[in-house]
Amino acid sequence: MDTTRQYGNHDDMVDFKSMTTVDGAPRLITVEDFDRMIAADIFDEDERIELVEGAFVSYAPPQGDEHAYAVWRFPEAIRERLGARAILRAQSPVIVSKITVLEPDLTVLRPREDRYRRRPVPADVLAVVEIGVSSLARDRSQKLGLYAESGIPEYWVVDVLGRRIETFRQPAGAAYAVPRAVAGGDSIAFEAFPDVVFSVDELLG
Repeated sequence: MDTTRQYGNHDDMVDFKSMTTVDGAPRLITVEDFDRMIAADIFDEDERIELVEGAFVSYAPPQGDEHAYAVWRFPEAIRERLGARAILRAQSPVIVSKITVLEPDLTVLRPREDRYRRRPVPADVLAVVEIGVSSLARDRSQKLGLYAESGIPEYWVVDVLGRRIETFRQPAGAAYAVPRAVAGGDSIAFEAFPDVVFSVDELLG
C-alpha cells in the first residue's frame, strides 16, 4: 500500500492520528471507517484488502496455473447449473460483521431485485466458497471461524492441488457442526439446492 497517499486533504477521511484508544491500544477499524478510506482512495488499485476483526489484511498472492483455472472454472460450473436460482459473486466483498469485510472466492446469494448494488450481509448469503493453495491454513481456521460466527449457513474450502472439497454446515459458535470432505467422483451439492448435484471432478475441471 502506498502510505504516502493516506494523508491527503480529504475532509471525509478517517483521522489516522486517532486510531488508538485513550490507553494507547489500537482502535478497531469499523466497516464505516473502511468505507471512508475506500472513498478517500488510499489503497492501490491492484491491492486486495480484507477487514478482519478490525484490522487490515492485505493479500494478493500470485496465482499459479491450477489456482487461476480453479478460480475461473468453479463459479462458471456452478452458474451453468443454478441459473437464476441464486446470484453468484466472485471475489466480491461481504460484510461479515461491524469490523469484518471478507472477499470470498465465490458467494452464493439469495436472489434480490437490486442484484446487490450494496454489499451483502450474512442474512443474504446461502454459502461461501474459498479456493486455495497457499491460503488453505487460513481458510480452514480464521476464515472458518469468522463465517461460522456470522451465521453463514454453509462454507466450502476447495483444496486445488489436493483436488478435494471440504464442506461445513450448521454454524455453532466459531465452528460448524457438520464437516465433510469429498474428492474425485464424489457427489456434492449446496444445502440450499440439494437437487443440483455436482461431482468434485466436474467442478474442478
